[in-house]
Amino acid sequence: GKVKTKILVCNGAADKFVSEESIKAIKAEMKAATVDFKFINYPDAIHGFTNPASTEMGKKFNLPLAYNEKADKKSWADMQEFFKRVFKK
Repeated sequence: GKVKTKILVCNGAADKFVSEESIKAIKAEMKAATVDFKFINYPDAIHGFTNPASTEMGKKFNLPLAYNEKADKKSWADMQEFFKRVFKK
């Protein structure tokens, strides 16, 4: 069906789980479907960048996970701004 909502994607630019090809593909798909979306890449952030427990979990399971305080705070602010725009408050 047609997407009627606005979409915000907050992505860790260094996330090894998300390829450049998949980013290009999702952007192209959103544009083709005329979806109102915003895609933000946070420099030096990898998978789990908003979760303070990610770094320890990454070490424990040998996965590329890590908390990134700067990206976490920036994505939180970006999300709040997005919600203000969407909900007009």
